[in-house]
Amino acid sequence: MKKVLISLLVLVELVSCIKENPVEKSIANYVQTNFKDPSSYEKISIKILDTITVAKKIKIYEDRGMSHTQFDNEPKDKFLYYTVNHKYRAKNSFGAMTVYDDIVSMDKNYNITGSHRVNE
Repeated sequence: MKKVLISLLVLVELVSCIKENPVEKSIANYVQTNFKDPSSYEKISIKILDTITVAKKIKIYEDRGMSHTQFDNEPKDKFLYYTVNHKYRAKNSFGAMTVYDDIVSMDKNYNITGSHRVNE
């Protein structure tokens, strides 16, 4: 009976790893290649906040009183990028575990194109 339970647990773990979505996979790859201590990384949450299109970007620019002429000849439904909230724990430069809350931008292939820290 123990062997069956262990086998089921291993199977559940394998299936959960396979179901990693492209956003999580991209962030995991970024952590492995860019963090000073990737082994200290602990994901808290990853949430897609929005899909930014030309129409949404124009609205953002208008709300800020900025010119949006660079988008005037673009289709309004053209995809620009995703915004993702990424909250996690990792060691800082001093080796202390710290909670971080970032907004990450990703292109249509889920490549990270930018990020900034949410002010807490």
